Amino acid sequence: MKEYVVSVPICGYAVVTIEAENEKEAIEKALDTVELSDTESWEALEHITEGNCFNGPMNDIEVEET
Repeated sequence: MKEYVVSVPICGYAVVTIEAENEKEAIEKALDTVELSDTESWEALEHITEGNCFNGPMNDIEVEET
């Protein structure tokens, strides 16, 4: 039996609640504070992109005012 080290790409998204003056500031703060424990969904993938197809659950940051 051989031993292998395998790096698997993961793709997902995290959800954090941020207080900010505007969406741009909210994004900046979120990127500075997000942690693994904030992960809402993730999956292991063989390929995150294939050609021009993206296989992840999200492609861009989304901001929603509460």
